Amino acid sequence: QSSPSMGGGASSQAEPPLPPIRRSISEAQAHVRADYDGDTLLSADVGGTGSRLHLFLPPDTTHPKESDFFVPPERMIFEKQYKNERFDSFMDVLRTFLREAGMERPPLLACLAVAGVVVDNSARFVNLGWDISGRKIEEALGIQRVELVNDFVAQGYGILTLNPKKDCQVLQDAPIKHGAPIAVIGAGTGLGEAYLAVGAQGDYEVWPSEGGHAEYAPRQEGSNSLETELLQYLLIKYSEKARVSVERVAAGRGIANIYEFLAWKYPEKVNRAVHRSFIGPIEGPRTFDPAAITKAASAGICELSRKAVDIWAGAYGSEAGVVALTYMPFGGLYLTGGVTSKMKDWLSGKTTGQSTFLEAFLDKGRVTTMLMRVPVFVVQGEDMGERGAMLKATRIYLEQQNERRMS
Repeated sequence: QSSPSMGGGASSQAEPPLPPIRRSISEAQAHVRADYDGDTLLSADVGGTGSRLHLFLPPDTTHPKESDFFVPPERMIFEKQYKNERFDSFMDVLRTFLREAGMERPPLLACLAVAGVVVDNSARFVNLGWDISGRKIEEALGIQRVELVNDFVAQGYGILTLNPKKDCQVLQDAPIKHGAPIAVIGAGTGLGEAYLAVGAQGDYEVWPSEGGHAEYAPRQEGSNSLETELLQYLLIKYSEKARVSVERVAAGRGIANIYEFLAWKYPEKVNRAVHRSFIGPIEGPRTFDPAAITKAASAGICELSRKAVDIWAGAYGSEAGVVALTYMPFGGLYLTGGVTSKMKDWLSGKTTGQSTFLEAFLDKGRVTTMLMRVPVFVVQGEDMGERGAMLKATRIYLEQQNERRMS
């Protein structure tokens, strides 16, 4: 969307919209002329399929609080989302965005949250053939500083813009201990994990983790060894020598893996219509879509689908408990990610009458009472990466203005 106050530089052909997500960022309402000569900031959340970009004004307060880092509509100049497959490079996405924003001056700085590993302020998107380099963007577009951060680190910063009581669903109500560690775990395509600790500034810094690649540990009640059999199945499927990572089970794709196993073990219980929807049309392509399973489970039309989601929720809860044991996040444990948001009624137990997630989360033997002191929240929106990239860009700006010491 473009308006005359943004310079009127809209492209002649509108981009088809990306699939909708639950967003809490308001539409741009800043009235800024195209020849505005003040500072502007750019942020982007660059995923595997889409990119969401924002151009906004820095805070006008001399000593902003952390709550000021959330960009309100009156500071948002322009925002737009793009399908990555329509562009040869992310540089093309940036040029298109800045042209459509219609501003004559480039932004002062930018923070890009990217879905991948960041090394030397660069990242590579193998599936797109994109190489994103902060230095090259600075040189090509005249932006003074471009900083890349991992997308889940950005989600961690996004947590700092939330009001837990308004923006989250409470899974476990416990007092928030201010200044204590905060942890984030997010089930999406993969399983992201990060933690936040108070830094030298007295505010939180985000530290990345690759905990989602730790080993999956099957759980069982009595002689029921179903999850152990699931582990054996996945060892064969992925040709693993001795281990399977927990994200193979607890991430969104884990729902598909679990259902495949159950359909193999209990072929007589397969709902043919659901199974066809899951694997895709006869003529192809094969999709193995976990959404078909969650939809059937929620509708109560497929026993195997309900069992698959139940095992997934238990595995997710168990890993969330491991994260809580590791970081002791009495400042809050936040569950993020698209799959988490869509399945929040399963996680809370609203769908089934009991929370398999919380049961597994608390099932930690002698330290269960400690975990009962951890506040657990489901983040309602799916725009934590966007919010976090904006917060990080604002922090960098304040550091450059000597209003905030370097992190």
